[in-house]
Amino acid sequence: ALLPLPCCNSRGSMAALAMISHIGSKGAAARFSTTFIQSSSRPSRLHDIDIQRACRIFPSISTASAAAATTTTRRHFSLDNNTNMEDILPNKTGDRNGLIRYQILADDGHPLRLYSRSPTTTDQSSSAMNNSSSSSQKKRSILLLHGRTWSSQPVFDLRTSNNDDKQQSTLQSLAELGFDAYALDLRGFGETPRDEGGYTTPNRCVADVKCAIDWIARRHDENYDNYDDNGSNNETLTAAESSIAMSTKPALLGWSQGALVAQMYAQKHGPSTLSDLVLFGTIYDPRVIYPRKPLFDESGRLISGGKDAVKPPAPEVVNTVAASLEDFTLPGTICDEAALEFSSVALAVDTVKAAWDELHEFNVCNPALVHVPTLVIVGAQDPYVQWDAQRELFERLGHDDKSMCVLPACDHAAHILKARKMFIRSVVGFLLRKDGF
Repeated sequence: ALLPLPCCNSRGSMAALAMISHIGSKGAAARFSTTFIQSSSRPSRLHDIDIQRACRIFPSISTASAAAATTTTRRHFSLDNNTNMEDILPNKTGDRNGLIRYQILADDGHPLRLYSRSPTTTDQSSSAMNNSSSSSQKKRSILLLHGRTWSSQPVFDLRTSNNDDKQQSTLQSLAELGFDAYALDLRGFGETPRDEGGYTTPNRCVADVKCAIDWIARRHDENYDNYDDNGSNNETLTAAESSIAMSTKPALLGWSQGALVAQMYAQKHGPSTLSDLVLFGTIYDPRVIYPRKPLFDESGRLISGGKDAVKPPAPEVVNTVAASLEDFTLPGTICDEAALEFSSVALAVDTVKAAWDELHEFNVCNPALVHVPTLVIVGAQDPYVQWDAQRELFERLGHDDKSMCVLPACDHAAHILKARKMFIRSVVGFLLRKDGF
């Protein structure tokens, strides 16, 4: 089956792209226990502080309805996990109608929060995966990375109704299409706390993504640890078995600054751990060189550039309603209800901004070092991207299997706008380009 998608040609013009999809895979799923833990955390009082500002920004919303929208039901949440480790991470938003939370440990022992959704129906006869021509195909998995300011719940699990009947949640939409989709809160975001140092750095994010990818891959492919650096099994496999083994590896999608983290990860770990890469609304620009910080402060103390450096305490800057709404720039592309819900959840889970540091680590981003099939996807009216940089990124990617897709009438947050189904179809079309759906 062919899926026509809008894309950018070599001259930057709109064109049609027909993508066909991948052969799927098989493998036994690991067994995991389920624990139920009482929710205790409360959302931020910033909802009450900024409710009038939200109503001024969206006049059609009354103060009463805005206040009602910020009320969250407190129930239990579920934790699936391959150890008996107690979940010590906060639950900031309650059950959210079945949001599944996982706690995994990074290589330094720091706990990280992962989320997923289950399909709302067990009848998956219409799912993308079950329409594949491969009877042995296994569900594909994908990890989603948020951007610079907001964590995974508002970014990838926006919902204005309990059953998500408007299909606003990226996690839910992918689950309904037969994917095992996960979203990670990086350090200092959402329900993953800051570490002892207090800062979020690109290299640390890449290391944490590696832990999450490994956890997902082992959960869905019992042979994952047998693959070598080229993504092949150390044992002798037929070509068909090798193709199946490769497609059990997770795909990785990064949005905005999260796309830079995803690109760094792909450059470092590449085909040994990933099946596909999606760079969505990436802020990559080869002309931007992030400066290094000074090594010493005024007193001569080492504050950067070594394990003995003593950084000043990480700043704690409070997020605001205005900041939570700044990515929505095109009139009529998102309804007031969805924008308010995004702001409500964002301020509940990201009361304080994460403290990014060592941004010069992003300077290693080099498309030529990406040797994974890659989709570059961007809103046609995204104010945060440079179009010549997007084209250069696409043209210099180090893998021949690549596509660039432009979503018309969309800005930076295309995945939660009214045109979000185009985004989902673009991503799914690329991931299944050799199978159809």
